[in-house]
Amino acid sequence: MEKTLLELSEYIGGTVIGDPSVKIRSVMSIDDACEGDITFISNDKYIKKINQTKASAVIISPKLKDTNVFLSQKRKRNFLVCNNPYLAFAKLVDLLSYKKPDYPAGIDTSARIDKTVVLGQQVSVQSYVTIGRNVRIGDRVVLYPCVYVGNSCIIGDDTIIYPNAVIYDETVVGKRVTIHSNTVIGSSGFGYAPDGQGYYKIPQVGNTIIEDDVDIGANTTINRAAMGETIIRKGTKIDSQVVVSHNVEIGENSLIVSQVGIAGSAKIGKHVTLAGGSGVVGHVSIGDNVTVGGYSGVVNDIPSNETYLGAPALPIKRMRKCYVIIEKLPEMRDYIKTLEKRIAQLEERNDISQTKKIRETKR
Repeated sequence: MEKTLLELSEYIGGTVIGDPSVKIRSVMSIDDACEGDITFISNDKYIKKINQTKASAVIISPKLKDTNVFLSQKRKRNFLVCNNPYLAFAKLVDLLSYKKPDYPAGIDTSARIDKTVVLGQQVSVQSYVTIGRNVRIGDRVVLYPCVYVGNSCIIGDDTIIYPNAVIYDETVVGKRVTIHSNTVIGSSGFGYAPDGQGYYKIPQVGNTIIEDDVDIGANTTINRAAMGETIIRKGTKIDSQVVVSHNVEIGENSLIVSQVGIAGSAKIGKHVTLAGGSGVVGHVSIGDNVTVGGYSGVVNDIPSNETYLGAPALPIKRMRKCYVIIEKLPEMRDYIKTLEKRIAQLEERNDISQTKKIRETKR
């Protein structure tokens, strides 16, 4: 597909600086872009690359219009100015570069589907899919090869489940959900009661609910509730290799990045970001609009509208001060040792002085 820069500006709601008739064929990174490509800058550290890119146009934010780099290139390059360059980039990739897969409707002869299953219109059930009893599958659902859907599950319209994913019994999956390969939804939660000699398995009799417009990456596990529900609210995006334990609730439009672990009964608010490798202990509550930095450990409740960092996680300003102190610990240790020696010397001198005074008094 080929569009003029003017057509692209109308599509994303931006303003053209330069030649509006220039032809754009694809979207590329600023390093790899060539003639006919459009690129973008959403991070200030890449501003200098405006001088180097071979792209036919660059998407920028209004604030970059006042920088020296922009002013020096204004007459040499074409720009598309919009409030959110990263979002514009995503929309243009969808328009110019992304080819949506073609899902042939129908049921492969190797699929095993219980006679009680209710299938929607234009579903694609591919090879070696297994669907249990009393399952309801919505319209235009795609089940890739070797997907397993357990008994009494509900899968909403336009949901796509990739190969080898497992959906355990009684799981509810909403509309327009994407579940990637080897992910497990609704597996048994990690619950055991010590009996003095070992551990007695606590039956996990709850279920798992995935609301509309949720994306779940590959090799992620979301456990069913011990009792009640494990819930992922609508619009949340979960990366690959994430573990969500029993009875966890994650609020709407949150981002859970790779290798995050969330222990049982934790409550995560709306618009929360848990960065890569961070962990959340059980039974804590994280408020809305919270960001937790990478490899942080949340061990206490976090109020709304905060950024926390570190292990244990602390407010970011406080933790940055801690990091400064940590970097200086070797020098501080040497300084303390020096002080200890000087104090010992002073104490020794003081003892000698006191001894002399006592002797003189006795005379």
